Amino acid sequence: MPRSPRLFLPLLLSCLLASPPASAQPVTIYRCTDAAGELTVQNKPCPAGSTQREQQVQGVASSPASAIPPRPASPAPAATSAPPSANTNAPVMLSPPQAKATSTPQTGPGREFVTTSVGPEPRILDSANLPRDPPQPAAADPGRPPPPPLFRCATYDNDSYLSEEQEVPPRCLPLRTVGLDGNPSAGAGRACEVVRDQCSRVGDGAACDAWRRYAREAETRFRFAHPENVDMRRTEYERLAKIVSESCGG
Repeated sequence: MPRSPRLFLPLLLSCLLASPPASAQPVTIYRCTDAAGELTVQNKPCPAGSTQREQQVQGVASSPASAIPPRPASPAPAATSAPPSANTNAPVMLSPPQAKATSTPQTGPGREFVTTSVGPEPRILDSANLPRDPPQPAAADPGRPPPPPLFRCATYDNDSYLSEEQEVPPRCLPLRTVGLDGNPSAGAGRACEVVRDQCSRVGDGAACDAWRRYAREAETRFRFAHPENVDMRRTEYERLAKIVSESCGG
């Protein structure tokens, strides 16, 4: 069935008009009729054996459907005065202002703290967390008798304790025994390893602090003693507390 030229002509015109030429130019349209009588409209010469008919059509200049306006350039930052430099073409780096921390000491009954403000949220710091100089060891009062010697002893497993004796009795740590065949359940007899703690005297500058700690440990043993040992633990604690009171002032 021959195609209607009315269908091809608008299609061809729309294709030609959709192209973006810079200016309107005439366009040649070729009407081709083949041996079977079928009509074809195209924009190039007809093939051999076809009847050709040419028609000039005035072109239409076109432009983009939607032209996006150029984006306005961002305003240049305000110029800031800079100290004179030997190289006037060198860029000037400006650092943004930084928030400054302000601290206001505040005192209250039995408390001293510092309020710091960095940004919108203030924070309260306890005075115990502020940097302080390390405390100096409390020396014995010259007007009081010096405390008796006290020794700090180190165990084989890197533990430590205070003692009034430099030579502490050795201890026997039990060892595991096995039978002749290496079976631990068939072990007979007992074995132990003798260990000795290494003790050194506490210096005079730290003697009072060591004696106070030694007395506190004795008080703990007294407070939590078994009823059968309460009297013995109380006597021991009272003796140490008296030494601390007489030599170190409590």
